[in-house]
Amino acid sequence: MTKVSESNELKLEIKHDYSSSHDGIVPESARRGTWSHHVPLWITLYAGFSYMSLGSELYSFGYGLHAVLKMLLISSLCYLAYAIPAAYLGAKSGQTHALMGRSVFGVSGSMIVSVFVLIAPLGWIGYQANTLSTMWNALYSWTPVVGIGVVIAVLGIVNNVLGFTGISAFARWVAAPITLVWVLYMVIKAFSTSGSSILNSHAAGVKAPGLVLGIIAAIGFATYGNEADLFRYAKPHVKNVVPPLAVGLFVGQILFPVAGWVIAARIHSGDFGKGFSEAVSFSLFGLTFLAFLLATATQIAVNDANYYESLNAGQNIFGGWAKWRRIYTCAFIAALGGFMAWWVPQNSANFFRVTTWLAITVPTASVIMYVDQLLLPKLLAGYKRPTKVVPSWNQTARGNWVGVVVLVVAVAFGAYGSGVAPGQAGSPLAGWGIVPVEAWIMAAVLYSVIVAAIWKMPNAKKILGYASTAVE
Repeated sequence: MTKVSESNELKLEIKHDYSSSHDGIVPESARRGTWSHHVPLWITLYAGFSYMSLGSELYSFGYGLHAVLKMLLISSLCYLAYAIPAAYLGAKSGQTHALMGRSVFGVSGSMIVSVFVLIAPLGWIGYQANTLSTMWNALYSWTPVVGIGVVIAVLGIVNNVLGFTGISAFARWVAAPITLVWVLYMVIKAFSTSGSSILNSHAAGVKAPGLVLGIIAAIGFATYGNEADLFRYAKPHVKNVVPPLAVGLFVGQILFPVAGWVIAARIHSGDFGKGFSEAVSFSLFGLTFLAFLLATATQIAVNDANYYESLNAGQNIFGGWAKWRRIYTCAFIAALGGFMAWWVPQNSANFFRVTTWLAITVPTASVIMYVDQLLLPKLLAGYKRPTKVVPSWNQTARGNWVGVVVLVVAVAFGAYGSGVAPGQAGSPLAGWGIVPVEAWIMAAVLYSVIVAAIWKMPNAKKILGYASTAVE
């Protein structure tokens, strides 16, 4: 086998190879370098201006800078505790989140997880598209903002359909680094010219809610959910997944939100469009065309990752049908992305629902999977669910009902406690704490305890939904 050449790397990445049962594990020859590939990739994914908009949102909620920094730090630590094992699981298995779901959850559970993985990023596709439309409006007064956002969301699938690599390469090697330098300069200049007034700034007439709301929102911004999908191209060692996550978090979860908050404090408004316009004139010397290029390239690159996640899940659900084509999955999720671009801006509660739903659903499934694959084999003698081969649907068990039930219970708890279940107002319930993290912990504990009890039974593998190829 020959190694993948650097010139073909982006092309292969956008084509989303290794996402079906017959070709579902990334071979060792296709694995890529930590600093040459994964660190630049995660800087690109976190260098989107939506992370600046998080700072603007937090300012509009009435949070001061000290509170914002505290929320960002706590959310980053929570995310790392989840993401490092999730990323390592992807690197170790070489499989997508959806394909591994077949081995761990069985047919029924894999379908549930795939629906979560398909739907959760669509809200982000809508949000990211509207963020770009808002920035275009700030630069050139293009309207209607929501209508343009819908068009951006639908057309965002083009890279996945046609395999264009130019804009992805531009985003990774040009736009993201320049944007990073710009935002860093913006923050330094703001504090050096008006630091004291910024430090004491608050949104006028707004009483800040508790820190929990901001922490949950920030966790949602940090979480991609498909860490396994992206890190299945990494070499299978923990040391290869930590640097990209840590560097990416500093960019997207600390630097960019602080920049967004600082610019909002300068103009005394959480309106991100006004804030972006101020940022261009304040720290980019009024170069609107450069701002346009940077914003467009980075936002499209971020949404490519969202579509990547949805597309892999959709292919897991539909790709096994003989007459089904990948283009059908692309068209389906593009239509849903366009709907989300219309729905998300309708009210602020929808924004919180998007961030929270992603923080609860897919990560909870990931927690169950890495407990199953990484923790239980060390705790239970003889426990090892094989994942060296992706089972076909005919070989996949009907369900690992323990995993399915635990997932449903933990997600229901997380959705209700966060206030995003159907009929709720879209804000976390008072006194419930950081509910998404509690849902992750609940899933890990419940699954471990129940599996440990079942493992002593003679028909444990059948009860736990081992694939037919793995049952002795």
